Amino acid sequence: MAPQNESQYIMQQTELADTPTDDIPVANMPDLDADAGYGGTATAEPESAAADIVDQGGTDAASKAGTATRQIPNTFVQIKDIRGVTRARALRLQDGDLIVSIDGKPFHEDIETFLDILFENEDEAGLLLTVFRNGVLFNIITKGPLGATLEYAKPERADLARKALEKFTIESKDNIVLFEVLRDMDRACRIIDTRLSPLAYLAPPVWVVYNKLWEVLVALVMIYVSTLAVHWALFLIASVLLSLYFKRAHLVLRRSFSLVRGYHMWMVIAARSELEVQKICRQIDEKSTFEMDLVGPVEPEEKPKKRRRRQK
Repeated sequence: MAPQNESQYIMQQTELADTPTDDIPVANMPDLDADAGYGGTATAEPESAAADIVDQGGTDAASKAGTATRQIPNTFVQIKDIRGVTRARALRLQDGDLIVSIDGKPFHEDIETFLDILFENEDEAGLLLTVFRNGVLFNIITKGPLGATLEYAKPERADLARKALEKFTIESKDNIVLFEVLRDMDRACRIIDTRLSPLAYLAPPVWVVYNKLWEVLVALVMIYVSTLAVHWALFLIASVLLSLYFKRAHLVLRRSFSLVRGYHMWMVIAARSELEVQKICRQIDEKSTFEMDLVGPVEPEEKPKKRRRRQK
């Protein structure tokens, strides 16, 4: 080795000896385990892999990594407050209701994701939301944002809802019907099936009698008699127009006359049958009764036993 090269070599070794190991790049550090033949795994490998993602991907990779590490709340979305005329009020949701599932899948995402799902939904059938209220689970269908103030449920309530959801079976939207439950001051419930019945437009008088709309029946008879007395063609025209009217207004008629008779809208439930709706109502309010009772009578309250006062 030439003297000049030898002196340069000695100076390089001296600089390396004086340089702290923390300042040496990882790529320049010797792989001691590999040289010694231990076959061990270097502890710095995960850090170097993460560094490769950032270096190769640039800003986009870093943003994706930040999204992946975003903290997702291990709880459910809860309705905090309902104000004004909103979809939540129309669906008869209440303060404190938990949204535990969307279209049959448990929902543990944040509130912003929940709002995005409601806003971006394009399914004409709407979204099937599973609601937890007072220990009872039931389904509703919404076709847009609820319009309510939302918050995260407390861990205790979230645990109760999670345990109840494990035992709850959520049916497909194709097998579910939307029911409206109206109730009066005596807790007597009237359940309205929102589907259109063929009787409503094929045989309006029969449909009116079945739904006990006696005022409407009187009006129908007067129209039929008066038009038939004038001319049979006028009677046919009136019959067609009435059929079209009942086809469009069947739900409004049932709801309106129920309100006139002292009922008020209590719940909106998406279920497979009226029997399931009655079971849910009875679980929420054990004193609920129904016009066509399918779940049995209400259990009577045990009256306290009378005790004779003993004279001292």
